[in-house]
Amino acid sequence: MKIIDRYIIRNFIVTFIFITISLQFLSIIIDISQRMHRLENNKGSIKEALIFYYPFWSIWLINTFSPISVFLSVIFFTSRLTHHSEITAILSSGISFRRLTVPYLISAIIIGIIALIINYYFLPIANKKKNKFHYQYLLNPRYKNKYEKNQTISTQISKNEYIFIRNFSKEKNIGKECVYQKFDGKKLIYILKSKNIFWYKKRKIYILFDYIETKINKNHDFFAIGNYKIKKIPITPDQFLPEEYIAETMNIHELKRFINLKENKRNLNMHLNEYYQRTSLPFSTLIFTILGLSISIKKKGEIAYNMIVGIVLSFFYIFFIEITKIYSNKDYIPSYLSVWFPNVIYGILTFLFYWNRNMN
Repeated sequence: MKIIDRYIIRNFIVTFIFITISLQFLSIIIDISQRMHRLENNKGSIKEALIFYYPFWSIWLINTFSPISVFLSVIFFTSRLTHHSEITAILSSGISFRRLTVPYLISAIIIGIIALIINYYFLPIANKKKNKFHYQYLLNPRYKNKYEKNQTISTQISKNEYIFIRNFSKEKNIGKECVYQKFDGKKLIYILKSKNIFWYKKRKIYILFDYIETKINKNHDFFAIGNYKIKKIPITPDQFLPEEYIAETMNIHELKRFINLKENKRNLNMHLNEYYQRTSLPFSTLIFTILGLSISIKKKGEIAYNMIVGIVLSFFYIFFIEITKIYSNKDYIPSYLSVWFPNVIYGILTFLFYWNRNMN
């Protein structure tokens, strides 16, 4: 690796870290000012928010907007090189524009791989912490009441297993009138009924009280009655009654299993959007790196202009993603298309900018 490659990679990554941290501080200050009243109404404090919420919220924010941070970093860093005639000197020395792209791509791949690993495995852990605080202290009262009230469960938990609960409280982890059924193909072979069901979160088991158990065989049926029965079911109450952001709290393997479990059911696209976005966002760092390089290398002394162009394009990218996700959530377009289509459009735009600059 040449000295110029190390120089570009080092400055690219340092600039990315600086812009990312700066945006986090700004975002936290703005967010606290907007949420302070709701935090106080729910008997929370700014100190608790800064310890138990914003560190994890920042991880989510950094990862979600990492392509934009990369884009602005490339524009700022490269425009500064152009302003000081360093790019001109590099190209005049015989290094082609295509060769100059290599250290930028290496930097983007490093950031993209780190973002991919965080997206797949570490971001869900941060989201669990973030969402726990959010539901306790920051949730709108109307949604808080909806989140905590008893709800009816009627769901398929595996290919041959179903469960029905008349009223389940996520706040107390207690439900009433539970029916668990197991089939062999289309034939019912097992029924378990209980007056009450309790989710023992610590041991990840369900306890059924005042139960009636029925095993249906060809020759004779088997009945059993008891005060309580411990039952392991491969699904949690959060998955029974998934709120809007439950997909955020699952790693990539858990999310895949959850999607397979919900196959042929409503609201699946919301979870598929999260699944595909785990890969599409890190991949977009490559697109935005080349696009940023192509934009900012054109003219000397236009750092402010290039940054404005970058901010405008970033805004449209975010807006584009949100619009396509809304249409996907309403089942108008497939999830993979809603998540990857903005990357395809910006990929074409990047190719045109890059080809035009490479030809000059």
